[in-house]
Amino acid sequence: MFYAVDEGQRRKGRAPHELAMINLLLFNLLIGVALLAGSMAEPDSLIHKLKWPAVALPLAASLVVMVITWVRASRGAKHAPWFAAAHWRLAAGRWRILLLAYVISAGVVSLAFLGGDGDTTAFEARIADLPPAMQAMERRKAASQDMGTAIWARIGVVPLLLTVMTLIMLESGALYQAGRGEVPDSVTKRFPPPLDLKGFDSPADRDAANAGS
Repeated sequence: MFYAVDEGQRRKGRAPHELAMINLLLFNLLIGVALLAGSMAEPDSLIHKLKWPAVALPLAASLVVMVITWVRASRGAKHAPWFAAAHWRLAAGRWRILLLAYVISAGVVSLAFLGGDGDTTAFEARIADLPPAMQAMERRKAASQDMGTAIWARIGVVPLLLTVMTLIMLESGALYQAGRGEVPDSVTKRFPPPLDLKGFDSPADRDAANAGS
């Protein structure tokens, strides 16, 4: 539905979606890049050693953005104009999808811990007393485990990146809707507008009603 709201309210309605785009394009893409880079790095490289902090920092920032959105959506019902509050609710509801993607990706990536630990020094110390043939066998086994670790980590990135791409498209559409003074019907059913704010099926109907008033 389209509503007769001024540019100030439309700007406030775009705010949660602009924040969501920053979260998706900056923090969540960094999570994916860090996971991929860490899975491709050599076990003794700096990138491999720092891959989990590189994942944790943007993940923490993303969660902070989610909490801010949920708080604003909760408070907006009482303290913000309806149009802006409706769009905060729309953005907040979509974070549940991203949280589900986090859980799925974390579950897949956790399978990587079944492989080697990447500590080549400790590994060499453990096999030092074995015969040469056994050492070679253990090294081939460790290499296979490391490859499995990398594969699981790369597979785990897929649900996260697919979800992020989907949410980017949804939030781009929501930005466009907010700029036109539109609120999706699914939101208005759960969060009805004030009685004095009439909705219209198209922007032309809204503009015609405004012109006639």
